[in-house]
Amino acid sequence: MSDQSGDERDALRRLASDPDAICFIYDRYVGRLVRFLEREGATREVAWDATQETFARLLAGSRRRSVRAPESAWPWLAATGRNLLRDWQRRGRIDTRARTQLGITTAPLGGDELGDLIERLDGEAREGDLSTAFHALPAAQQRAVAGRVLTELDYAELAERESVSEQTVRMRVSRGLRRMRTHLEGGN
Repeated sequence: MSDQSGDERDALRRLASDPDAICFIYDRYVGRLVRFLEREGATREVAWDATQETFARLLAGSRRRSVRAPESAWPWLAATGRNLLRDWQRRGRIDTRARTQLGITTAPLGGDELGDLIERLDGEAREGDLSTAFHALPAAQQRAVAGRVLTELDYAELAERESVSEQTVRMRVSRGLRRMRTHLEGGN
């Protein structure tokens, strides 16, 4: 079990007494929830509103009840966000009652601003995952991926540096990126 899972459980347990604990959960899931709601049929703006409402409800709900904290916030966030979206689709608006009760204000964002914000938040949340996935690679694949992706060297230069064929370097890069993607998608 990773440290982030333990950090998430700790944050969920602390929510009732420490509202700042939601920051860890928010940073970890805000981009994922917006994209999930977009796949469920919401526009980016509606998905953003429903996401903000979902987090407000998580915080408000944790103050009202003392139940055992779940292992992960994601199932609750996804179900609540989807339900909010369906309610909005039926009623034609997002309910802002929880945000109003908590005194949370939202600033309207344009489509480009919103997209940039979601990408930045999601990138920050995934940064640790990327590092873990990269460092799980064998050393030769790490050098190949870093050389090709980070330093933008061509395959011939990498092959010369490593004293291997260009085909070997291509294979290392390909396999390394595939292993990283598998790791990031939860396949470890």
